[in-house]
Amino acid sequence: MKQQSGFTLIKVMLMSTMASVVVFGALKETVIQERLTGNFQKDMNARLLAEKGIFTAAKKLQKAVSDNSSFTVDDLVNQHGLHAGNGDIGDDTVYKARLSKNADGLLEITSLGQRYYGDANQQLVARFELKPGDVKSPFQHAVTGCKGVNLSGSGVVDSYDSSKGPYSETNRDSSGHVNTVIGDSSVTIDGHSPIKGDVKASGIVYLKGSSPVIGNVHSNTGVDISWGSGVRVKGNVFSNGFYIHRGGEIDGVVRANGNAKMEWGSKINNPKNDPYDIMYGGTGSFPSSEHVQDSVEFSDGTVAYNVSYSNAYFKKNPEVEPVEVYDPSSPDYDPARPNKECDPFDLPKNMPEVMAQGEAQKRDFEVGATQIYQFTPSTGRLLFTDNGRQKAFDLNSQAAQIYLFDNLSQQHGISGTTEERVFSMKNFKLYSDGKMTIAGGDVIFLVDGNFILDGDAKLTIKNGSSLTVFTTGKVILGASGQVITEKEGITTSGIPSLNFFSSYSGSDGFEVKGASDMYATIYAPLTQVRLSGSGQLYGTVRGSIINSSGGSGVHFDSALKDVNFGSGGGSNEKPQLIFKGWFFEPAKPLPDLEEDEGETSNTDNNNTDD
Repeated sequence: MKQQSGFTLIKVMLMSTMASVVVFGALKETVIQERLTGNFQKDMNARLLAEKGIFTAAKKLQKAVSDNSSFTVDDLVNQHGLHAGNGDIGDDTVYKARLSKNADGLLEITSLGQRYYGDANQQLVARFELKPGDVKSPFQHAVTGCKGVNLSGSGVVDSYDSSKGPYSETNRDSSGHVNTVIGDSSVTIDGHSPIKGDVKASGIVYLKGSSPVIGNVHSNTGVDISWGSGVRVKGNVFSNGFYIHRGGEIDGVVRANGNAKMEWGSKINNPKNDPYDIMYGGTGSFPSSEHVQDSVEFSDGTVAYNVSYSNAYFKKNPEVEPVEVYDPSSPDYDPARPNKECDPFDLPKNMPEVMAQGEAQKRDFEVGATQIYQFTPSTGRLLFTDNGRQKAFDLNSQAAQIYLFDNLSQQHGISGTTEERVFSMKNFKLYSDGKMTIAGGDVIFLVDGNFILDGDAKLTIKNGSSLTVFTTGKVILGASGQVITEKEGITTSGIPSLNFFSSYSGSDGFEVKGASDMYATIYAPLTQVRLSGSGQLYGTVRGSIINSSGGSGVHFDSALKDVNFGSGGGSNEKPQLIFKGWFFEPAKPLPDLEEDEGETSNTDNNNTDD
């Protein structure tokens, strides 16, 4: 019995020893797992901190390029070289993000994340491409009437490209667009003035004349086509409101979200055999037997012929893209600039600063009575007078920095710089057979009053030169005045050969009455522009309301679409950082902030979660 008890004791001791070994082994494994888990957690914290460095730096850099559209990758590296900050769980969680430019010209952000004062390190590299902003010229259309357009003459509206030669020697195309941009502003086309381009109105489009629109018609409110014959619209009609068609032909299709009404003698041709001649969302009135579609295939596969437009098949709301209107409901609306779409240059706000750059020599300026005067970028002087009276005076230009020229990279001043030179005056008047030439480069007038050219006066802009006029008063180009541009279009410095920028806000602030042709860009967004002569305008016109009568046509110079005027004026897309990919690499120390001489560091003092 004693032997059995001793054997049992030995067995118990062996089992206890084995159990102890198992327990100690389990404890050791637990410790190892705990350490592995802790190291993994620290590595994950470091990785998240590295990612945070990328996100924080990219966010700040995107704001930097949005605020300054001229920034390059080198500028970002030099001015925003390092970004640093902490995590939210303690001072031992930090990140440092350093900028550099790689061999492909991409922006690289190398971000080092650290936990436990460097016990855990992870390094992440992200690459971004800097996409420049789309600096879009505001000169995109032949005629822009912010609050309305009335064309009642016989002049044609079309387009050409001055970079390929003068209007008389180049092919003309159908991009002479006419548009309005504010609220419920209408376009009225009367008389015999064909429009070779699209017509877009935030209000109603009225087609009252006999000449066609060689393009599409777009309206947010409605389209009203008067009685007539022949082709009235060569393209399509798109209306977010009503559609009334009293006579003539639409050579495309019709899409209207409101009521549709067609009178006898009106027709929709649909030459491309679209499944729908017309679609309308409201009620329809189609009294003529001609108001039918030749054939219709219904949803059940059946085909019918000569189907009336009153059939339910045509009664459905189409997808009509609205004419863009800048209003308080728009997400891009800026309360500080309520007229941004009409006046992308924000001219009234900036005009006082422009005029202030020439205060020293501001007095009335007149050239007349057969006087001959010449302006160059540096000086203006009287060349000749035959009546013994010298009313004109010699001028020296003043150095200036005018915001509309900020985007121009070419030399547009004198002395081999991009510095502007300006001539300042109170009122300008060229009259009574007076003659003036602009020569030697880009000349700028600051007229804090009216600009008048009349009485058989002649203004000549020599080849290679340009004249830009900023004025706070009225501009009157009289019936007997003449403007001669030896080479129309864009100069080598990137400036159109003749430009008017008017901040005048009274009525009839810009009048063109002459019988002679003229090349010019007219920018007068706060006042009515009247084109009442028989001369042709080559270039573009923008005003509060455009009233054109007589034989004056507008021939849009499509080369103006590339003009880079204005500190972002007209720009509709800001620069962007485009993410191109990222990768982790072995961690290595980044320089401390204080070691980076000549670089701007950015410290994130607002702790956020890792």
